[in-house]
Amino acid sequence: MAGVDVKKLVDELLSADKTLEGVPNWEQSSNIQEYRLTFPVFIDGRSTEAFVEINAYPNAPSLRFRILFIIEKCVWRIDHTEYERHINPIDTFNNIQPSSFLCPHYHSWEDNRRYCTKSSLPKRLMIGRPLPENIKQFDAAFRWFCGKINISQLPSGMVELPLRTTLL
Repeated sequence: MAGVDVKKLVDELLSADKTLEGVPNWEQSSNIQEYRLTFPVFIDGRSTEAFVEINAYPNAPSLRFRILFIIEKCVWRIDHTEYERHINPIDTFNNIQPSSFLCPHYHSWEDNRRYCTKSSLPKRLMIGRPLPENIKQFDAAFRWFCGKINISQLPSGMVELPLRTTLL
């Protein structure tokens, strides 16, 4: 992304109508508890450098997954987990509430673009917000995520989380 205004590039990419291409194929990551699925992102039938990655943890004690929109680095993410505390940066406590929480949440570009420079993306998405309370399952979270970043909806049930592989 050398020589381009990174903020403007991400803003334009997120506002454009996009599609996901490919056939879902879960693969085990280097972390044996994690499975990964990636979809390339297309605009007007043309491939972009962006992709959507879904990480699933089928043997976790409760429903756990992440959905990421990546352009070299992650710029939008859902963390669906009930046992990882998120604490927002102290300088955001007055305008981002709650400042700390232990529930499924998301990290939007709109909240985190302030950590981007003209030539580089933020290393981490530091500001998070709780997911809307009506989003309890993967399908609803995936559809909400796609709607937030202008990705055409895939057919219902096309992407399903992998099944548990252990009894406990």
